[in-house]
Amino acid sequence: MTELSTDRFLTVQEVAGILRVSRWSVGRYIGAGALEAIKGDGPNGSIRIPLRSLHAYIEAHTVAGAEGGRGDPPRAGCAGSVRGPGAHDG
Repeated sequence: MTELSTDRFLTVQEVAGILRVSRWSVGRYIGAGALEAIKGDGPNGSIRIPLRSLHAYIEAHTVAGAEGGRGDPPRAGCAGSVRGPGAHDG
């Protein structure tokens, strides 16, 4: 007989709350294979995500500061940069 894993399983709603995304986004991650999931029998079977899968997803999608992201300030001369009063193109 095989030994059952002691892995904890999370609901789609719990994963969505942890990642701060919608349940629909979690469904897309599962459909794309980015998150592993199990589904109960039947057309409306409940979906559970192993905690180890969520950890792996977070690890794979964590970016370092040097890689850039939405939090980067605009570069000088780029569209959308803020200019002070009276500034002109010279």
